[in-house]
Amino acid sequence: MELLEAFSLYAAAWDESDASRRRQLLGKSWSDAGIYVDADNPDGLVGHDALLDYIVSVRQEMPGLAIVTTSVRELGGRLWATWTARQGDREAFVGTDFVEFAADGRIGHLTNFYDEIPEG
Repeated sequence: MELLEAFSLYAAAWDESDASRRRQLLGKSWSDAGIYVDADNPDGLVGHDALLDYIVSVRQEMPGLAIVTTSVRELGGRLWATWTARQGDREAFVGTDFVEFAADGRIGHLTNFYDEIPEG
């Protein structure tokens, strides 16, 4: 699988409202032992189910959440991606993902940094 394709499928999973379709997207893009790390999960979430549960909780906490990738760069088999999360017509926050891939081309490790959390 191409790195950009894997990342695009992963990003689409965050915006997918159908649980079955979200699971399919992560199954194609996320390694079975993939690790997701962010400020809320500094020890990491491991595997599909942990990440699926987290996506559901974030979507419940932020109804109408939409995440738009704004830039992606590849370097040495890794990706750096910036994105903006919107809730309705307001920017909720922006961030940067650093992505490493497993041998099969799926995401093996993703570290997410929140770059800016607008006030109000």
